[in-house]
Amino acid sequence: MNELSKFAKDFISLSENAMFYYNCETNEFRLFWINYERMVDIANMDFDDWADEALSENKIADEDISIFKIFCNSIKSCIAKGTYSFHSSLISPDDAIVSCKVSFVPKKYEDAQYVLGEWHILSDFTGDTVDHYTSGHYADPLTGLFNQTSIVDYARKRLENTNFDQSALILLNLDNFSRINSIYGHKFGDRVLQSVAEVIRGAIGSNGVEGRMAGDEFMIVLNDAGDELIIRNYLRTIKTNIRTLFPETLGDDRITCSMGISRSRINSNIYDELYKIAERVLYIAKQKGKNRYIIYKPEMHGQILTDSFDADYNIGIEKVYSDVDLYKTAKLLSKLVTDGPQMLQSLLEQLTRALMFDRVTIFWGKNYDMIATSNPDLYDADVYPQILDNGYYFNQFSDDMLLIGNINLIKGSMPDVFNFLQGLGISSTMQHLLRNEKGHVYGLVIADECQANRAFPQVAVQTFSLICKVINSVLLKAEP
Repeated sequence: MNELSKFAKDFISLSENAMFYYNCETNEFRLFWINYERMVDIANMDFDDWADEALSENKIADEDISIFKIFCNSIKSCIAKGTYSFHSSLISPDDAIVSCKVSFVPKKYEDAQYVLGEWHILSDFTGDTVDHYTSGHYADPLTGLFNQTSIVDYARKRLENTNFDQSALILLNLDNFSRINSIYGHKFGDRVLQSVAEVIRGAIGSNGVEGRMAGDEFMIVLNDAGDELIIRNYLRTIKTNIRTLFPETLGDDRITCSMGISRSRINSNIYDELYKIAERVLYIAKQKGKNRYIIYKPEMHGQILTDSFDADYNIGIEKVYSDVDLYKTAKLLSKLVTDGPQMLQSLLEQLTRALMFDRVTIFWGKNYDMIATSNPDLYDADVYPQILDNGYYFNQFSDDMLLIGNINLIKGSMPDVFNFLQGLGISSTMQHLLRNEKGHVYGLVIADECQANRAFPQVAVQTFSLICKVINSVLLKAEP
């Protein structure tokens, strides 16, 4: 936070509302939050441009346009304090028109004349000030970082506003975090997430904003990221400091992370596209062995975006799958047919590598016993049978397949299933029912992904479905 912003904060004596300052000589206008002693810019531009943009983009309620214009003229006069109320979407996190109360006062600072002000969002029902970006429903209650809604809103506004310099969008995901939860317990897992948040916050400082997307996935918007070497310094610091967490508890079983990075002005100026790019190179980092970061470069990682971005969300991700891994999977599938269930473990391990799952598990028999898994350390054998007895759960399957691109999609329709999957650290899952000779459900194959917002591409869905059908046939053949 710069000295002028500290002066504004100290003078106004408030840190839980948006603040602004206006330079009467240069016409500079800066509207911002204070988040952990750091500035979170909402606007940083010429005041006239900001006011014109607010009106042209319909960010002021029609009935309050005249009040807003009076407010702007009062600011520019630089001679009197004032308080104005109007409805606008200028600082609301979801671009909704909300009730605003703006107060300001002229003040000299280092021989220059400024107007310092604070900006409240008010409840239309009670008139009380509502929470801002860094508290209440705008903050993640566990880590204190922005929650998903707030960090996405900030990222969209920051990355798509060409008045700002180049920024980097960083997606960070902890490696094998569900294993930490399984071995050390969820309370320790919460401590890990809190400590990771502190590492990120300490490394980024006043040079960006951080948020928790879901589970163990974080998003960072690194401001003024024009120099790749500088970006790498931040990434290296985060990666190294996370690895040093809790040595007395974990010993050699260290916490690591993977990161995918895209850059505005270089890769795209559209948030959704930048997120898509960062998400895909994060998958590549996971595929290459985790505990690493990858900054997207099209000459190295291929063209992830297509001419029709909205046509198919899955286009492009198939390119990160290795033809060699898919070939090895096919060979092991053939050996499963000839050699029987003894090849299941090897097949699941290879399938996990090929399609970049975190684990694949098979349950089979009247009691849904776990007979094979690609990662036995990630959960106990008896956890899934708890949910397999839920008849409503089985009704969600279509043609023996249940495809959930993100478990948040079922939070409202299947809260029990959502809570169950979330408790296991799962963000996305594909599942396939197995049946006995009479056609009754007799087992389940599950491919779990512990990263948020994953959309499974068609090649993954088709490959998984085919392999599950072969597994079903092999298990039926092996039944006494």
